[in-house]
Amino acid sequence: MYFVKYHPLKEQLRDRCLPDREALPYYVLVCALTAIASSFPHFGVFNKWDAVSGLITFCVTLGGVIYTYTCNGGREGLDFIQKSIVLGWVVLFRCLLAFFPIAIALCIIGNFTGLVSDATSPFEVAIVNVFGIVFYQRLGHHLRDMNGRSVNY
Repeated sequence: MYFVKYHPLKEQLRDRCLPDREALPYYVLVCALTAIASSFPHFGVFNKWDAVSGLITFCVTLGGVIYTYTCNGGREGLDFIQKSIVLGWVVLFRCLLAFFPIAIALCIIGNFTGLVSDATSPFEVAIVNVFGIVFYQRLGHHLRDMNGRSVNY
């Protein structure tokens, strides 16, 4: 894996000889760092639940990428990153459509019960990370389905 040098990597990409197994660490890092960056508050007060959220989000993302990689066939699977990005977009959009009304309802209930505050709370951490788990489960299901190894969840 290259961190500074990009010429050998560009050659492998240009020649189309970079296997998914070697590209996987790059994809994992991009996904995990994006998840961490998006889980921290951009404005406002940072509390311990923000740190917990970042750690759990990192673990869910790491586990989710590894899970979807195995659903794609692992080392024998083909085009994992391409499938993950393209199918992942549709799965994300559909999950957002399904989850958004549920999250709004949960937040309203949380406001009435005092589970939601101005700062990040365990309730919000749970909502965000359940969404991540569902997203990776659904993406893995569709990747496995494309390989003819469909499972009924």
